[in-house]
Amino acid sequence: MSRFGPTVPYDATAVRNDWSTLPAYVQERIIAELGGKPADIRMAGGGFSSAFAARVRADSGAELFIKAAGPDNAWALNVCRREALINTALPQGVPAPRLEFAADFEDWTVLGFEAVDGRAPTLPMSPRDLDLMLDAWAAAAAALTPAPQALLDLGVSARPVDHHLRQFAFIESGGIKPFPVPPVLEGRLSELAQLEKGIDEALTADSVMHFDLRPDNMIVGADQAWICDWNWVEVHSTWFDTVCFLIAAHGDGHDADALFWAHPTAAGATADQLDTALTSIIGYYLSQADDPPIPGVSPYIRAHQRWSGLAAADWLAQRRGWT
Repeated sequence: MSRFGPTVPYDATAVRNDWSTLPAYVQERIIAELGGKPADIRMAGGGFSSAFAARVRADSGAELFIKAAGPDNAWALNVCRREALINTALPQGVPAPRLEFAADFEDWTVLGFEAVDGRAPTLPMSPRDLDLMLDAWAAAAAALTPAPQALLDLGVSARPVDHHLRQFAFIESGGIKPFPVPPVLEGRLSELAQLEKGIDEALTADSVMHFDLRPDNMIVGADQAWICDWNWVEVHSTWFDTVCFLIAAHGDGHDADALFWAHPTAAGATADQLDTALTSIIGYYLSQADDPPIPGVSPYIRAHQRWSGLAAADWLAQRRGWT
């Protein structure tokens, strides 16, 4: 139990469809790529969707990490198709499991990634795991700055900042109803809405960001980490992802402020911009934390959002001297 309630078991959040649910033609394509029928299938415990995701090994020892989604999960289907495009356009300097094959059928898609030798991070994070993941992101961010032409050619761009990152301003204008916030933020709506106004400037940069960087989207090995799930990339500031990632570190009791300023991506960022990013992230998480469960999505999603929102709020309050 952390200060913000029970921590989410990020290596065991998924409720997934198993091998038997895959259509025969999807199974056959996987078998063809492996060169034999599966001898071992280890389902991925992490993640929030119900799509098939597993490390699959044939008798020969050939092994792939397989993702597959069909018409019963349109969201995951579209995400997998997008990831297949993005992964192949990532620069070599990005530590990400590489796509070995992609097969797109009328109503199903299946992806096969290299099976890297690692595990899903868990909370609390060890300093060693934390360092490996931050190093992986530093390498990725360097390779993604300036924005690689291969990704720009796919249509990756600097889209307008999503309304989910402006939730306090929407409350202040009457656009949405207030959502629960921790006591340390109560009575500070105007200040939070004002901080949010800087999000456009804060995100402006000639670099490609992951836009969903969290420990549960990484794999940690003995001496390196890999970053997964490249679905939401946009041309924005890479340091914003560093903030997103370090929210879990702060909730874990690590010195997120020191880790942020020591990270290469923080070069050029200001203290006010860090506060702006935290404010936008708090609004994003806490505005959704009390919503009903989402069909076909892990029952842990709301707990993840609440815990993350409370951790981000605590980090911001410490920085602003709020009590």
